[in-house]
Amino acid sequence: MSLLAERPTVEILEHLSAVARGATGHAASAAALELAAEVAPAGRRRLLTLAAADAQLAGEHRRAAELLRRAAATGEQMRAPLVGEAVAAARREMARGRHRAAAHRLGSIATGLWETGAIRRLPAVLALRSWALARSGDLSGAAGDADQAIALAPLTGDHQAVTRAHHTRILLTVLRDEAGTGLYAVPEKWRAEPEESDPVCIGLALLADLALGRPGGPEAAGPAAEFLPDLLECRLVRNRALSPGELATLHGLTRSSATPIAANAWRVLGLTVPDGAGDCFARAIRLHALMELPFDHARVHLSYGERLRRDGDRRASRDRLRFARDAFRDLGAAPWLARAERELGGTVQTRVQIGLTPAEYEVARIVATGVSTREAAAHLFLSPKTVEFHLSKVFRKLGVTSRAQLAHVFPVLSRA
Repeated sequence: MSLLAERPTVEILEHLSAVARGATGHAASAAALELAAEVAPAGRRRLLTLAAADAQLAGEHRRAAELLRRAAATGEQMRAPLVGEAVAAARREMARGRHRAAAHRLGSIATGLWETGAIRRLPAVLALRSWALARSGDLSGAAGDADQAIALAPLTGDHQAVTRAHHTRILLTVLRDEAGTGLYAVPEKWRAEPEESDPVCIGLALLADLALGRPGGPEAAGPAAEFLPDLLECRLVRNRALSPGELATLHGLTRSSATPIAANAWRVLGLTVPDGAGDCFARAIRLHALMELPFDHARVHLSYGERLRRDGDRRASRDRLRFARDAFRDLGAAPWLARAERELGGTVQTRVQIGLTPAEYEVARIVATGVSTREAAAHLFLSPKTVEFHLSKVFRKLGVTSRAQLAHVFPVLSRA
């Protein structure tokens, strides 16, 4: 006789429900748990509650509500595990940038909630874990947890969990949006009424703008604290410089007790300081050595490579940009990968540069893509007047008289 056959019927049914759940068969899992509750001498409330959760995840919402009602009708007491301190500890890990460790801790909490049938806190834990997984680079795991949190939350009435899980879904779109629509992945209501907006969604909208290289549009107000460096980067790109007050804010953020914010602030500072940029980026990289944020780490190298290229050190720029490109590829962060590859293209030494200064070459390269003078100026941190000055010299040296001619001539010369 097998070991499974020797086990009590309830235990066998619970085992079968776990197997079905692992194969995404939530409806079958619910059926096994409901049957177990029928024959169990005790613990019926826990079994019916778990069956309700599985039915909810299977999309059988009416059945889930009925199972939950039957669970309450048993009158059994069901002690929920105390998870408050464990969740707080996970949040402290995230404040230090240790998102992988936080996700592991939250996974243990979620397992405990499943085992005891205490599903009321489960959507919140899954939503928080989905954010930790996304930030630590496990995008598929993050999507799964976010979807489960969104599915379970109506059963438990946890509307905040839905909001937090949607944050993760928007972050995933910003990171890997292959359609190039990251900016519009943020619901319009969060962009049209910033005074009533969710601060995290405002911050994610800023990140989407930066991914697509177009931080124009209306000024965002009130992003969550972790996105303040991104807000200042958008202003830097749009205005080509930061005001003294904005620089003071950025310097203050480098002293943040939240390590990810401090590292991101050092990165943005490296883009704007006239001298000492290398030290700023080195500080950001040292902080990332203590954290588990591969996307943020790649952004440091992307920004460092952009700065080195603007400063004329193409060889060092290529090393940084290749690191960023490879990291974004590993993450599946399509828009960021495209941005890194565009920057890498600008470091290639080509024969078109014979007769053009580095500044003229950069202006020609950007304008040849079809962008406006203002857009080119924002990308290169120059004034529109300076772009037009360089462009007039490019036209004369290359023997062209229009941007359309430049778009045709420049790629040919670049491959010569």
